Amino acid sequence: MKNATKIEKLKARFPSTNKKRKQAEETIVSRALATHIAENVLSRTPDGAANWLARSIVPAIPLDSEWHNALRRLVNALRSADCSGVFNLHGNVKLPDFAAFSTLPGFTCPGAGACLDFCYSYKAWRYPGAFVRQVLATVAMRNWAPSVAEQFRALPIGIHVRLYVDGDFDSVSTLRFWLDLVRERADLRVYGYSKSWDLFVSLDDSGYRFPSNYVLNLSSGSIHENALRDRISAIVKENGKRLVRGQFVAVGIDGKLDNGARIPRGAERYNSAEYHERVRDSALVAYGQRAFSCPGHCDSCGKGKHVCGNENANVLIAIGIH
Repeated sequence: MKNATKIEKLKARFPSTNKKRKQAEETIVSRALATHIAENVLSRTPDGAANWLARSIVPAIPLDSEWHNALRRLVNALRSADCSGVFNLHGNVKLPDFAAFSTLPGFTCPGAGACLDFCYSYKAWRYPGAFVRQVLATVAMRNWAPSVAEQFRALPIGIHVRLYVDGDFDSVSTLRFWLDLVRERADLRVYGYSKSWDLFVSLDDSGYRFPSNYVLNLSSGSIHENALRDRISAIVKENGKRLVRGQFVAVGIDGKLDNGARIPRGAERYNSAEYHERVRDSALVAYGQRAFSCPGHCDSCGKGKHVCGNENANVLIAIGIH
Protein backbone atom coordinates (compact mmCIF):
# COMPACT_ATOMS: atom_id res chain seq x y z
CA MET A 1 0.00 0.00 0.00
CA LYS A 2 2.84 2.38 0.87
CA ASN A 3 4.54 1.88 -2.50
CA ALA A 4 1.21 2.19 -4.34
CA THR A 5 0.66 5.57 -2.72
CA LYS A 6 4.14 6.72 -3.74
CA ILE A 7 3.50 5.62 -7.32
CA GLU A 8 0.22 7.53 -7.55
CA LYS A 9 1.76 10.65 -6.05
CA LEU A 10 4.61 10.54 -8.55
CA LYS A 11 2.26 10.05 -11.50
CA ALA A 12 0.02 12.88 -10.26
CA ARG A 13 2.98 15.23 -9.99
CA PHE A 14 4.48 14.25 -13.36
CA PRO A 15 1.58 13.05 -15.54
CA SER A 16 2.01 11.67 -19.02
CA THR A 17 0.83 13.82 -21.91
CA ASN A 18 0.58 10.85 -24.28
CA LYS A 19 -2.53 11.18 -26.43
CA LYS A 20 -3.23 7.47 -26.24
CA ARG A 21 -5.18 7.09 -23.02
CA LYS A 22 -4.16 3.53 -22.28
CA GLN A 23 -0.50 4.25 -22.82
CA ALA A 24 -0.76 7.43 -20.75
CA GLU A 25 -2.28 5.45 -17.87
CA GLU A 26 0.52 2.91 -18.02
CA THR A 27 3.33 5.45 -18.31
CA ILE A 28 5.29 5.71 -15.09
CA VAL A 29 8.21 7.89 -16.21
CA SER A 30 6.75 10.68 -18.32
CA ARG A 31 8.85 13.30 -20.10
CA ALA A 32 8.14 15.64 -17.19
CA LEU A 33 9.47 13.13 -14.69
CA ALA A 34 12.45 12.28 -16.90
CA THR A 35 13.32 15.98 -17.05
CA HIS A 36 13.02 16.19 -13.26
CA ILE A 37 15.34 13.21 -12.88
CA ALA A 38 17.90 14.63 -15.31
CA GLU A 39 17.91 18.04 -13.63
CA ASN A 40 18.42 16.58 -10.18
CA VAL A 41 21.11 14.10 -11.24
CA LEU A 42 23.13 16.77 -13.06
CA SER A 43 22.89 19.20 -10.15
CA ARG A 44 24.55 16.71 -7.77
CA THR A 45 27.77 14.77 -7.50
CA PRO A 46 27.46 11.25 -8.93
CA ASP A 47 27.25 9.74 -5.46
CA GLY A 48 24.77 12.38 -4.33
CA ALA A 49 22.67 11.74 -7.44
CA ALA A 50 22.68 8.01 -6.72
CA ASN A 51 21.47 8.60 -3.17
CA TRP A 52 18.74 10.98 -4.35
CA LEU A 53 17.49 8.49 -6.95
CA ALA A 54 17.53 5.61 -4.47
CA ARG A 55 15.63 7.65 -1.91
CA SER A 56 13.22 9.79 -3.92
CA ILE A 57 12.49 8.06 -7.24
CA VAL A 58 13.23 4.32 -7.31
CA PRO A 59 10.85 3.44 -4.41
CA ALA A 60 7.97 5.00 -6.35
CA ILE A 61 8.59 2.94 -9.51
CA PRO A 62 6.82 -0.47 -9.73
CA LEU A 63 9.19 -3.32 -8.93
CA ASP A 64 8.18 -5.33 -12.01
CA SER A 65 8.76 -2.51 -14.52
CA GLU A 66 11.64 -1.96 -16.94
CA TRP A 67 11.99 1.53 -15.52
CA HIS A 68 12.65 0.22 -12.02
CA ASN A 69 15.41 -2.07 -13.27
CA ALA A 70 16.96 0.63 -15.46
CA LEU A 71 17.01 3.22 -12.69
CA ARG A 72 18.51 0.71 -10.27
CA ARG A 73 21.29 0.10 -12.82
CA LEU A 74 21.82 3.85 -13.03
CA VAL A 75 22.10 4.11 -9.24
CA ASN A 76 24.72 1.35 -9.18
CA ALA A 77 26.66 2.89 -12.07
CA LEU A 78 26.73 6.32 -10.42
CA ARG A 79 27.95 4.86 -7.15
CA SER A 80 30.68 2.78 -8.77
CA ALA A 81 31.71 5.34 -11.42
CA ASP A 82 30.97 2.68 -14.05
CA CYS A 83 30.24 4.25 -17.44
CA SER A 84 31.01 1.13 -19.46
CA GLY A 85 27.63 1.24 -21.21
CA VAL A 86 27.73 4.73 -22.71
CA PHE A 87 28.46 3.51 -26.27
CA ASN A 88 25.60 1.73 -27.97
CA LEU A 89 27.31 -1.12 -29.81
CA HIS A 90 24.22 -3.07 -30.82
CA GLY A 91 24.47 -2.02 -34.45
CA ASN A 92 21.75 -2.68 -37.00
CA VAL A 93 20.70 -5.64 -39.12
CA LYS A 94 22.31 -4.30 -42.30
CA LEU A 95 25.16 -2.48 -40.59
CA PRO A 96 26.34 -4.33 -37.49
CA ASP A 97 29.68 -2.50 -37.34
CA PHE A 98 28.13 0.65 -35.87
CA ALA A 99 28.59 2.49 -32.58
CA ALA A 100 26.66 5.49 -31.27
CA PHE A 101 27.16 7.97 -28.45
CA SER A 102 24.50 10.26 -27.00
CA THR A 103 23.97 12.65 -24.12
CA LEU A 104 20.82 14.30 -22.81
CA PRO A 105 19.10 16.45 -25.46
CA GLY A 106 18.54 20.05 -24.46
CA PHE A 107 20.83 19.82 -21.45
CA THR A 108 23.91 19.56 -23.69
CA CYS A 109 22.77 21.60 -26.69
CA PRO A 110 23.99 25.23 -26.32
CA GLY A 111 23.40 25.92 -30.01
CA ALA A 112 19.81 24.68 -30.06
CA GLY A 113 17.13 27.12 -31.13
CA ALA A 114 13.81 26.38 -32.79
CA CYS A 115 14.72 22.70 -33.00
CA LEU A 116 13.80 22.21 -29.34
CA ASP A 117 10.15 22.53 -30.37
CA PHE A 118 10.30 19.44 -32.60
CA CYS A 119 13.34 17.54 -31.25
CA TYR A 120 12.86 13.82 -31.89
CA SER A 121 15.46 12.92 -29.27
CA TYR A 122 12.98 13.34 -26.45
CA LYS A 123 10.97 10.46 -27.89
CA ALA A 124 13.82 8.15 -26.92
CA TRP A 125 12.87 8.85 -23.30
CA ARG A 126 9.99 6.44 -23.73
CA TYR A 127 12.61 3.71 -23.47
CA PRO A 128 14.31 3.38 -20.08
CA GLY A 129 17.53 1.95 -21.51
CA ALA A 130 18.00 4.92 -23.85
CA PHE A 131 17.22 7.51 -21.18
CA VAL A 132 19.53 5.94 -18.60
CA ARG A 133 22.35 5.70 -21.17
CA GLN A 134 21.97 9.41 -21.99
CA VAL A 135 22.01 10.38 -18.30
CA LEU A 136 25.04 8.21 -17.59
CA ALA A 137 26.93 9.53 -20.62
CA THR A 138 26.24 13.13 -19.61
CA VAL A 139 27.47 12.46 -16.08
CA ALA A 140 30.50 10.58 -17.43
CA MET A 141 31.55 13.44 -19.71
CA ARG A 142 31.48 15.79 -16.73
CA ASN A 143 33.15 13.49 -14.22
CA TRP A 144 34.87 10.50 -15.83
CA ALA A 145 36.04 11.70 -19.26
CA PRO A 146 39.21 9.52 -19.20
CA SER A 147 37.01 6.41 -18.87
CA VAL A 148 34.90 7.53 -21.85
CA ALA A 149 38.11 8.04 -23.84
CA GLU A 150 39.29 4.52 -23.04
CA GLN A 151 35.99 3.10 -24.27
CA PHE A 152 36.37 5.02 -27.52
CA ARG A 153 39.92 3.74 -27.99
CA ALA A 154 38.65 0.19 -27.48
CA LEU A 155 35.99 0.36 -30.24
CA PRO A 156 36.26 -2.36 -32.92
CA ILE A 157 38.51 -1.63 -35.89
CA GLY A 158 37.04 0.10 -38.93
CA ILE A 159 33.49 0.66 -37.70
CA HIS A 160 31.12 3.57 -38.27
CA VAL A 161 30.78 5.85 -35.25
CA ARG A 162 28.03 8.42 -34.87
CA LEU A 163 28.87 10.99 -32.22
CA TYR A 164 25.82 12.53 -30.59
CA VAL A 165 22.75 10.81 -31.93
CA ASP A 166 21.12 12.80 -29.12
CA GLY A 167 22.62 15.79 -27.37
CA ASP A 168 25.51 17.83 -28.75
CA PHE A 169 28.99 19.18 -28.09
CA ASP A 170 28.52 21.49 -25.10
CA SER A 171 31.87 23.32 -25.10
CA VAL A 172 35.07 23.84 -27.07
CA SER A 173 36.88 21.54 -24.65
CA THR A 174 34.34 18.76 -25.25
CA LEU A 175 34.63 19.21 -29.01
CA ARG A 176 38.41 19.04 -28.91
CA PHE A 177 38.26 16.03 -26.57
CA TRP A 178 36.35 14.08 -29.21
CA LEU A 179 38.24 15.27 -32.26
CA ASP A 180 41.58 14.42 -30.69
CA LEU A 181 40.27 10.90 -30.05
CA VAL A 182 38.95 10.66 -33.61
CA ARG A 183 42.41 11.52 -34.92
CA GLU A 184 43.92 8.72 -32.80
CA ARG A 185 41.62 6.21 -34.47
CA ALA A 186 42.12 6.93 -38.16
CA ASP A 187 40.53 3.56 -38.95
CA LEU A 188 37.12 4.70 -37.71
CA ARG A 189 34.54 6.44 -39.89
CA VAL A 190 33.13 9.08 -37.60
CA TYR A 191 30.30 11.47 -38.39
CA GLY A 192 27.57 13.42 -36.68
CA TYR A 193 25.29 16.44 -36.56
CA SER A 194 25.67 19.63 -34.57
CA LYS A 195 23.99 22.94 -33.90
CA SER A 196 26.96 24.19 -31.85
CA TRP A 197 28.54 25.84 -34.86
CA ASP A 198 30.31 28.52 -32.83
CA LEU A 199 32.42 25.87 -31.10
CA PHE A 200 33.79 24.60 -34.42
CA VAL A 201 34.51 28.14 -35.58
CA SER A 202 36.30 28.97 -32.32
CA LEU A 203 38.42 25.84 -32.60
CA ASP A 204 39.28 26.63 -36.22
CA ASP A 205 40.23 30.20 -35.28
CA SER A 206 42.70 28.76 -32.75
CA GLY A 207 44.57 27.00 -35.56
CA TYR A 208 43.29 23.52 -34.73
CA ARG A 209 43.63 20.88 -37.45
CA PHE A 210 40.44 18.86 -37.87
CA PRO A 211 40.90 15.10 -38.35
CA SER A 212 40.29 13.73 -41.84
CA ASN A 213 38.02 10.91 -40.68
CA TYR A 214 35.31 13.14 -39.19
CA VAL A 215 32.33 14.39 -41.21
CA LEU A 216 29.97 17.08 -39.92
CA ASN A 217 26.35 17.67 -40.91
CA LEU A 218 24.87 21.10 -40.21
CA SER A 219 21.65 20.42 -38.35
CA SER A 220 18.75 22.85 -38.80
CA GLY A 221 17.33 24.77 -35.87
CA SER A 222 20.64 26.22 -34.69
CA ILE A 223 20.75 29.71 -33.21
CA HIS A 224 23.80 30.30 -35.41
CA GLU A 225 22.14 29.63 -38.77
CA ASN A 226 22.18 33.21 -40.04
CA ALA A 227 25.55 34.27 -38.63
CA LEU A 228 27.93 31.33 -38.99
CA ARG A 229 26.78 29.14 -41.89
CA ASP A 230 29.35 30.41 -44.39
CA ARG A 231 32.14 30.46 -41.82
CA ILE A 232 31.70 26.90 -40.61
CA SER A 233 31.16 25.64 -44.14
CA ALA A 234 34.60 26.94 -45.10
CA ILE A 235 36.51 24.90 -42.49
CA VAL A 236 38.98 22.49 -44.10
CA LYS A 237 40.24 19.23 -42.60
CA GLU A 238 43.76 17.83 -42.58
CA ASN A 239 43.14 16.01 -45.87
CA GLY A 240 42.17 19.25 -47.62
CA LYS A 241 38.46 18.39 -47.80
CA ARG A 242 35.67 20.39 -46.23
CA LEU A 243 34.66 19.47 -42.70
CA VAL A 244 30.98 20.03 -43.47
CA ARG A 245 29.32 17.48 -45.73
CA GLY A 246 26.13 19.50 -46.04
CA GLN A 247 22.87 20.24 -44.30
CA PHE A 248 20.48 17.92 -42.49
CA VAL A 249 17.18 19.76 -42.11
CA ALA A 250 13.68 19.29 -40.77
CA VAL A 251 10.86 20.50 -43.01
CA GLY A 252 7.17 20.83 -42.28
CA ILE A 253 4.82 18.71 -44.37
CA ASP A 254 1.06 18.27 -44.68
CA GLY A 255 0.31 14.93 -43.07
CA LYS A 256 -3.19 14.63 -44.54
CA LEU A 257 -3.68 12.65 -47.74
CA ASP A 258 -6.26 13.44 -50.44
CA ASN A 259 -8.40 10.46 -49.41
CA GLY A 260 -8.64 11.74 -45.85
CA ALA A 261 -6.10 9.32 -44.42
CA ARG A 262 -3.00 10.57 -42.66
CA ILE A 263 0.66 9.84 -43.20
CA PRO A 264 1.91 7.77 -40.26
CA ARG A 265 3.99 9.42 -37.58
CA GLY A 266 7.12 8.16 -35.89
CA ALA A 267 9.18 5.41 -37.46
CA GLU A 268 6.21 4.19 -39.55
CA ARG A 269 6.31 7.31 -41.73
CA TYR A 270 9.56 6.16 -43.35
CA ASN A 271 7.66 3.32 -45.05
CA SER A 272 5.34 5.78 -46.79
CA ALA A 273 6.23 6.80 -50.35
CA GLU A 274 3.90 9.79 -50.01
CA TYR A 275 5.80 10.95 -46.92
CA HIS A 276 9.12 10.97 -48.78
CA GLU A 277 7.61 12.74 -51.78
CA ARG A 278 6.20 15.49 -49.56
CA VAL A 279 9.52 15.87 -47.78
CA ARG A 280 11.27 16.40 -51.12
CA ASP A 281 8.61 18.88 -52.28
CA SER A 282 8.76 20.83 -49.02
CA ALA A 283 12.55 20.99 -49.13
CA LEU A 284 12.39 22.29 -52.70
CA VAL A 285 10.16 25.16 -51.59
CA ALA A 286 12.17 25.96 -48.45
CA TYR A 287 15.70 25.50 -49.80
CA GLY A 288 15.37 25.78 -53.56
CA GLN A 289 16.54 22.23 -54.20
CA ARG A 290 15.25 18.71 -54.04
CA ALA A 291 16.48 16.76 -51.07
CA PHE A 292 17.42 13.24 -50.16
CA SER A 293 14.64 12.16 -47.81
CA CYS A 294 16.19 10.41 -44.81
CA PRO A 295 15.04 6.76 -44.75
CA GLY A 296 15.05 6.82 -40.96
CA HIS A 297 17.70 4.20 -40.29
CA CYS A 298 21.45 4.76 -40.45
CA ASP A 299 21.86 1.45 -42.25
CA SER A 300 19.41 1.92 -45.09
CA CYS A 301 20.87 4.67 -47.30
CA GLY A 302 22.73 2.17 -49.45
CA LYS A 303 25.02 -0.81 -49.35
CA GLY A 304 26.65 -0.31 -45.97
CA LYS A 305 27.01 3.44 -46.52
CA HIS A 306 25.65 6.55 -44.81
CA VAL A 307 24.85 9.57 -46.88
CA CYS A 308 25.30 11.60 -43.68
CA GLY A 309 28.77 10.18 -43.17
CA ASN A 310 29.93 10.44 -46.79
CA GLU A 311 31.99 13.59 -47.28
CA ASN A 312 31.52 13.28 -51.05
CA ALA A 313 27.72 13.26 -50.86
CA ASN A 314 27.06 16.98 -51.08
CA VAL A 315 23.27 16.75 -51.01
CA LEU A 316 20.57 18.27 -48.85
CA ILE A 317 19.15 15.67 -46.44
CA ALA A 318 15.70 16.21 -44.96
CA ILE A 319 13.17 14.70 -42.58
CA GLY A 320 9.53 15.68 -42.36
CA ILE A 321 7.67 17.07 -39.36
CA HIS A 322 3.87 16.89 -39.31
